[in-house]
Amino acid sequence: MSVLITVDEVPVADRSEFFRQMTATTWVPMECRPPGHWAGYRGEFRASGFGPMQAVAMDIMPITVSRTPKLISQADPDLLKVFLVCGGGRCGIGQGGRQAVLSPAEFAFYDTRRPYEVVCGVDDRPTRVMTFMFPPALLPLSPGRVRGLTAVRVPPTTGLGDLTSQFLLRLARNIDHLSPAEAARVSAAALEVLATRLARELDVRDWGTPEARRHALLTTVQGFVQQHLGDPGLTPAGIAAAHHISVRTLHQLFHDEGLTVAGWIRRRRLERCRGDLADPALAARPVAAIAARWGFSSAADFSRAFRAEHGLPPSEYRRSARIAKGSAR
Repeated sequence: MSVLITVDEVPVADRSEFFRQMTATTWVPMECRPPGHWAGYRGEFRASGFGPMQAVAMDIMPITVSRTPKLISQADPDLLKVFLVCGGGRCGIGQGGRQAVLSPAEFAFYDTRRPYEVVCGVDDRPTRVMTFMFPPALLPLSPGRVRGLTAVRVPPTTGLGDLTSQFLLRLARNIDHLSPAEAARVSAAALEVLATRLARELDVRDWGTPEARRHALLTTVQGFVQQHLGDPGLTPAGIAAAHHISVRTLHQLFHDEGLTVAGWIRRRRLERCRGDLADPALAARPVAAIAARWGFSSAADFSRAFRAEHGLPPSEYRRSARIAKGSAR
């Protein structure tokens, strides 16, 4: 379900405060400055919950938004953002000493823990953009390595670059037509596509280094785990043996990314369970059966883990997803 916000409906005297509050609740606290007076400013924002991601579509006149050290000190969530230009004027992003100017079908990453500046409509034209925001822990890449790629233009060149851009553009056009269950699954696919694109960029920069080989092994291991999430007997020893490495090496691979083997497996299993719970086609399937399908041998352990991750028990999440789907019709 999406929420539509139209700037035209806000009194001119209140627009500066409106933008301050809207950006803080939709993304993170930011300063917003139009090139002229707020009186002539027009814009439309559509925010959508998208699985573990937050997606916002914008049709806006030129504006500059900044995340300053002062604002970061007030609220410092660890989030990664994808900024996609869908049409209209070009946009600019600056972070970490880098600057990127994006044309339609191009995108860039940036994070909320460091100062940044985004200029929408650098050529003084209205623009259509889409942002996706999510915790970087959802990507199988270390936050430190991802930070090295923020404010870098990703063009829609042939191959993987074009595939990623077209996927995001089509997603932006169709996101409001997805049910909660579909959104959960498509968001997982979106994260996989983005992670693959980032990994390609990192591999190009680090090709042949020990770090690149280590990352390639980690990606292979995580792919193996994803394929065997439903096996309750999935253990570090079994994973290590399947890849001809020691258990110690396996744990070190995950530790270097700020992760644990057990924690990463549990989060992936919970994501799959959440998708099944939101799927109307599985409404008659017992919660315990869904838990067992994804490798949880104890329904009680699953319920506790799900509540710790999502803030409510599995049965309540299922009801809320059903209500959200009904209200979206």
